[in-house]
Amino acid sequence: MRRRKNPLPLLLMGIGGIILIFLFISVIGGGGERSPEQVIEEFYDYEQKGDFGNSWEMFHSEMKKKFGKSSYIQTKNHVFLGHMGVDTFEVEVGKIETLKKFPFSKDGPVFKDVRSAKVDLLFESQFGEMTISQVCYVAQEKGEWKILWNYDF
Repeated sequence: MRRRKNPLPLLLMGIGGIILIFLFISVIGGGGERSPEQVIEEFYDYEQKGDFGNSWEMFHSEMKKKFGKSSYIQTKNHVFLGHMGVDTFEVEVGKIETLKKFPFSKDGPVFKDVRSAKVDLLFESQFGEMTISQVCYVAQEKGEWKILWNYDF
């Protein structure tokens, strides 16, 4: 007598496989656009770790024109780690605001649909406790939010 195989385990394995593929695509591979908040937080996470090369990579191309990568890394290391004598610092990111336009510098360009947040960097340095406040801006470039600072002075 021939035994008939039950199709239920095979069906359940197939459904489970489809669910795993969907989760993999949605979590790992897809929907990858980061929010402005996430970009600002990631930028300052790199800065906190002293990973100024990766933070520089998050700059908008206009910012990259202001700082060469090696110059940015050397200056940040020199000023924060060298002169101020700090190993790390705390970061507080304020509420994200939307700006209709943002003049990057007195010579331009003017960006539209920009997000901004006040960022406080809290240091325990050789000069005592210090806070540096800066408004951080993010603008879209090639479909990604990129970091900008204000040079409109």
